[in-house]
Amino acid sequence: MLEAMSLRTLIRNAVVLTPTEILENGSVLIEEGSIAAVGPTAELAEAFPGAVEVIDANGCHLLPGLIDLHTDTLEKEITPRPAADFPIEIAVQELDRKLAACGVTTVFHSMHFGYQEAEWSSRSRYSRREVLEGVRGMAGHTLARTHVHARYEIVGHGPEVIDLVDQLLERREIELLSFMDHTPGQGQYSRERFISQRMREGMTEAQAEAVLTERQARPRLTRDQLAALAAKARERGIPIASHDDDTIEKVRAMHALGVTICEFPVTLAAAQAARGLGQHVLGGAANVLRGGSLTGNLDVAAAIRAGAVDGLCSDYYPPAMLHATFKLWREGVLSLPRAVAATSLVPAAAAGLADVLGSIEVGKQADLVLVRLRGGLPVVATTFVGGERVYAAGRTSARPALALAS
Repeated sequence: MLEAMSLRTLIRNAVVLTPTEILENGSVLIEEGSIAAVGPTAELAEAFPGAVEVIDANGCHLLPGLIDLHTDTLEKEITPRPAADFPIEIAVQELDRKLAACGVTTVFHSMHFGYQEAEWSSRSRYSRREVLEGVRGMAGHTLARTHVHARYEIVGHGPEVIDLVDQLLERREIELLSFMDHTPGQGQYSRERFISQRMREGMTEAQAEAVLTERQARPRLTRDQLAALAAKARERGIPIASHDDDTIEKVRAMHALGVTICEFPVTLAAAQAARGLGQHVLGGAANVLRGGSLTGNLDVAAAIRAGAVDGLCSDYYPPAMLHATFKLWREGVLSLPRAVAATSLVPAAAAGLADVLGSIEVGKQADLVLVRLRGGLPVVATTFVGGERVYAAGRTSARPALALAS
């Protein structure tokens, strides 16, 4: 952490976003890393007159720290170009600093296991195990709370991959498991889209059809194998997500395995089915910020408006988390408290962390973000993790005021 705060700190004169309301001219008292009190500035100043460091927010919005359950950015930070590998610990550290500047205080780094093994091996000298160990080794030294999300492709690999994922679960080396199936002809890759994409890359239609047939013929995990992995995850309290569900039937099949998170549903019907089963449904914040899907699939903002998606993750662009939050509010899709919850309290609940993280409530960890609106756009002024100031943005940062007299 960059700067340890005093045992008692008052952030005052902020627009405080609680789970249910917007508290104008509000204050939050931090004691030993936790939120000790929330209320109007005048009331808290009177109620806690002891020696307190005071930070004047100057009207900034005070949000809970953003919680990102799915970001694909680590691998590109390690290997931004083929064979251009950087030390894993440096990549983790530098990405961590960027996340703090985006207001992300808890991150689940998404790592692929399965279908991208060959692609990763052609780009980087590091094995998946080396990257995993590098992330876990840095986790105690990062600004954000750092976890690993294992994205497991269930098609097209040998037994060594299922053995590795089984070991990760056995040893509790991951904090989130998701099942993916990127076989073309289903999910996010329709047959027509796959064929047209290969033809744009220079293949003939016959060649594209041959590739499609080969990929569809690849071995896949059996239902029993999936069930065994899911059971091991459940026994260890590791949440399970499904990825790119496109049908109601697939949602139901994943739910039967114990899946509680539906990531990036492809269709509105699938998203609605997942919500109906009590799952958290997470869409891409980048989809919201850009105004729709890159591949013509589900429009996340429209799905949120329909009540079918309740949370967001960054996917491939961490700055989208904060910008999507305020865009959903500006465009009237959600109230500001509900938009804030979509990037904090909802993912916290999905990951089983809502008792300690995800909202500005007494007793929770003081993971907070001061946000200034500049030209209508949100800018992170200061980020706090466990009551410590881990990021400050120069002129826009909140500066300590005079301490209250004891």
